[in-house]
Amino acid sequence: MKMRVFSTLLAIAGLMLLVGCGGDPPTADLNAAKQALDEARAAGAEKFAPSEYAAAQSVYNQAESAVNTEKEKLFKNFDQAVQLITDAKNKAGAAKSATMMAKGKAQSAAEGVISAAASAVQKAQTSLENAPSGKGTEGDIEQLRADLNGAAADLSAARSAVASENFETANSKAAAAKQTAEQVDNGVQMAVQRYNELVEKNTPWYEKI
Repeated sequence: MKMRVFSTLLAIAGLMLLVGCGGDPPTADLNAAKQALDEARAAGAEKFAPSEYAAAQSVYNQAESAVNTEKEKLFKNFDQAVQLITDAKNKAGAAKSATMMAKGKAQSAAEGVISAAASAVQKAQTSLENAPSGKGTEGDIEQLRADLNGAAADLSAARSAVASENFETANSKAAAAKQTAEQVDNGVQMAVQRYNELVEKNTPWYEKI
């Protein structure tokens, strides 16, 4: 009788031990969630979708903590950890999607500013090419040409900034290029007016007839 009771207790203990193991930790799922989080960060989520990324990171930390806590228990249950892992992975994916959308909008806006700047630079370049030189305007034209070269350099820097996804710098450089180009264009008009006034002043009266 005692032997039978002992055997029964031993069987129950063995069953409890098996139940206590609760299966293997969801390590692969946790790693997949971590990879999704890393992909979101690599895409620029910390900058372009900070709230979404922070939410994903927070849930991932909870999931990781839940897994580690259950590992230490005799009777393990990873159900809650699995739910958190799934939530973290979904939130990481959402953060990456939000990042791509935000980057697309920022790039489109920057390219619009660059396009306007490029038009202004081209207009100023045409004005310079057609501007008369002489009669005291040489210095003005040369200075305007140097200024326009600076605008062209800013425009080039803006395009490079877009390529590196630094859209704030792209907007700043393009805006500076546009402003300088417009100033050059105005300067050319003033130089042309000054040239015409000098020509008029120095033209003999009999040539005006």
